[in-house]
Amino acid sequence: MDISNYIHEKVFEENEKYIYLYELLWANLEEYGYVITDEDGHETDAVFKAYAIKNLIHEFAYRVYDEFNETGVEEVLEALENIGISFEEAVDYCYDNPDIDADDDNDEITLKNAFDYTTEKLADKLLELFSADDLFDYFFTATYDFEQDFTFAFEDVDEFQAFVDSNTERLDDYKEEYPSVMSWIEGGMIV
Repeated sequence: MDISNYIHEKVFEENEKYIYLYELLWANLEEYGYVITDEDGHETDAVFKAYAIKNLIHEFAYRVYDEFNETGVEEVLEALENIGISFEEAVDYCYDNPDIDADDDNDEITLKNAFDYTTEKLADKLLELFSADDLFDYFFTATYDFEQDFTFAFEDVDEFQAFVDSNTERLDDYKEEYPSVMSWIEGGMIV
């Protein structure tokens, strides 16, 4: 199975509104070697990281629009199962990573800890690759319904980025409107 295509179809294309944000973030993470999707044995890690991106975007939407963040480890497990990785193999992945807090008595807690850990590490990596201002601009542009100002549909990632770059003043106004969201981003996007 081509894990990269699976992630794009299952995770990134699930919500058309966010697709170019997913692609932008994933491409940058790939470029810096943080996500590895084309080598055997990295499928579990790649799926956890893809859902961590989704988790951060949905957490942003929760903080700005009060939309419930339903992203959780259950989705990760379902995606892993779809590519033939069992619950037990996912738990083994957790135990193989010494940074994940494993609960010897409860595998579900271990998996949740793995998802939380992955989300936190991915947030750290995004803040290495992008400024907090840029992340706000990208997240806001992907999640906001700009139709109230004008109708605009992005054709690709380049058009998405061009829109962000050409609307910095307007996006700065939104940052002032949501100082707690900016603080959340600057503070590491802890979910």
